[in-house]
Amino acid sequence: MNHALQCLNVTAGYLRAQPVLHDLTLCITTGEMVGLLGPNGAGKSTVLKLATGLLSPWTGAVRLFGQDLNALTAEQRARLVAVVPQGLDVPFPVTVQDLVALGRAAHIGRWARLAPADRHAIERALAYTDTTDLRRRFANEISGGEKQRVLIAMALAQEPRLLLMDEATSHLDINHRLDVMQLIERLNAEHNLTVLLISHDLHLAAEFCQRLILLEQGRVAADGPPRSVLTANLLRRVYRCEMHVQTDPLTGSLSIRSASRLPPPKSGRGTRVHVVAGGGCGEETLRRLALCSYTVTCGVLNQGDLDAEVAEALNIETAFETPFSPVGDKALQTAREMIRGADAVVLTAVPFGEGNLANLELLAEAQSLGKPVFVADGIASRDYTKGHRATALASALLSRGAVVWQTVSDLLAALPRDKASRQSAVDQTNQTGA
Repeated sequence: MNHALQCLNVTAGYLRAQPVLHDLTLCITTGEMVGLLGPNGAGKSTVLKLATGLLSPWTGAVRLFGQDLNALTAEQRARLVAVVPQGLDVPFPVTVQDLVALGRAAHIGRWARLAPADRHAIERALAYTDTTDLRRRFANEISGGEKQRVLIAMALAQEPRLLLMDEATSHLDINHRLDVMQLIERLNAEHNLTVLLISHDLHLAAEFCQRLILLEQGRVAADGPPRSVLTANLLRRVYRCEMHVQTDPLTGSLSIRSASRLPPPKSGRGTRVHVVAGGGCGEETLRRLALCSYTVTCGVLNQGDLDAEVAEALNIETAFETPFSPVGDKALQTAREMIRGADAVVLTAVPFGEGNLANLELLAEAQSLGKPVFVADGIASRDYTKGHRATALASALLSRGAVVWQTVSDLLAALPRDKASRQSAVDQTNQTGA
């Protein structure tokens, strides 16, 4: 099979201790138009940096049209690959026509003049992107949307075999966004231009790309046709929010939108939730609970812990222990008092060792007080205690009615939000444990 781009068992990143991509393998066939999706930090832009040679893999290999990327010179890469970034600062006065002409640099050499074929490529790119009337304007004086079309024109003037688009239509109005995407679609079909499109617009990617690759924390979560990738359950897991996926009855295309926010009558106002967190595992939970107007307490946390910093920033009352110390009696008693005043207790995906096991034991006390308890799934994979005591304690909690949650959206849907729902949750817990 003729591949335009191959990332084979690639691990890569910017700091050796924190890889962004983990043993990633993905292949783009020549002539494909592929959408690369995923939340912020999933690794999408890192894949583009690998494809252009701006970043080298720690392990694995990157190949461009069958050749090892490291074996190609910068000029050879520029003849094969063009990139349309999210934006570009142009601090000096250069006309739009001259900026687009830079796309021909790899074809004409450093000091050569533009040939008729070069000028034709430039004129065609200006016409395709509706920027001909901007040709004599200075690029640092036009609007953001106009500048984005100029960047696309510069990439098209390059006449690449592989076009990498990094949120390239995000600054465009609806009319020009569709025009550009239809143009790219046409070049893909008629000129066998391979396209890799990074986009946060799931609907746009589903409409124009025959294949989608969904990244999650530096790994491929799904790869295939839009309907097999853009499923509500998968999107909810990857994006950590409720998503609605429907088929448009008029066009037959997929329609994807996030669920509505919790309306004020269903917010957590008046409800107290105690959160057991640590090591940054509770950051999103604390933030979302605070945004939904829950009264939140947290702990026991070691001072200096990432979750402790988040809790302090959100003015969340927290039971603290000194840095790098096991949970002591004084801090434990503080957390115990917080739990007594809570309407629900939440365990996040925190790892457990001997030093913080007491936090988990507090949840059993919460259940004995009739408090609904919510436990993040997968505790066995985070259990570093002797004899897997954390797993045993969690199993006991579940046997007595604790609710398992996977995403914060799941948790928000399950948490009590007013007096009546709190009593219903308590009754359900008592019945399950009876």
